Amino acid sequence: MPIILENVSFFYSKNTPLETAALKDVNLRIEKGEFVGILGEKGAGKSTLIKLFNGLLHPDSGKVIVDGLSPSSKEVKRKVGMLFQQAADQLFCRTVNEEIAFGPRNFGYSKKETEERIFEALESVSFDSSMLLRDPFSLSGGEMQRVALAGALALRPDYLVLDEPITGLDPAGKKEILETLKNIKERGTAVITVTHNLKGFFPLLEKIVLIREGRIIFQGSREEYLEAKNVPFPPVTSMMRELKARGLPVNPAIFTVEEALEEILKVKSMLEKEKTER
Repeated sequence: MPIILENVSFFYSKNTPLETAALKDVNLRIEKGEFVGILGEKGAGKSTLIKLFNGLLHPDSGKVIVDGLSPSSKEVKRKVGMLFQQAADQLFCRTVNEEIAFGPRNFGYSKKETEERIFEALESVSFDSSMLLRDPFSLSGGEMQRVALAGALALRPDYLVLDEPITGLDPAGKKEILETLKNIKERGTAVITVTHNLKGFFPLLEKIVLIREGRIIFQGSREEYLEAKNVPFPPVTSMMRELKARGLPVNPAIFTVEEALEEILKVKSMLEKEKTER
């Protein structure tokens, strides 16, 4: 069963002079196994939206259902793993081992089951057992992000929700996180990410949700997103569209640098062939 939001609205400082509508009449459905990108400008309501998925926030109107359950239920806390933008805000234990074990222990799993989940989560984020006794706060930003991710994965969630997971990371750290999320999705877990970094995420996204001023103004596939001429665009797609507008016979629906290079070389070869045949 999916995550379903029906006519959901949420207000900050409700019934005060500072009342602000963060979400307005939102309808959304996220299926298991989807890779979903939630886009929008700062303050659009993206982070508020994802906090509804596991009961961190509750709607002022409408309803949220996760696999037929209330987000407040303990089972939904297990089903929906959360990773916040700043990994340091999510870490609080003395060792990596304790961080990853916290969730399974809190849910009452046995020592044996907890250990199995620790090593499974370590493998999922490409760490080995040598990391277990490390102090999480002595690690790099990318490593801390992977520790926080392993902690969420130790509960084997059906939905993994991330808020700007590659912001602030160096290129190597971004690549590691993106590859990890791709592998997690391939194992059947839905990945739902708030992001403004389309350069990294766009090739992975199967569904895009665009929020503006608390309302969803678009939801659909990445191809439909491009056809609807929504913004923001991946930089490489913008470049290919510009080349197309200037008369080059390129495919503008390109999402990665590798695809763009291949397309440009193909067109270059075609144009050179036409030139020699004249």
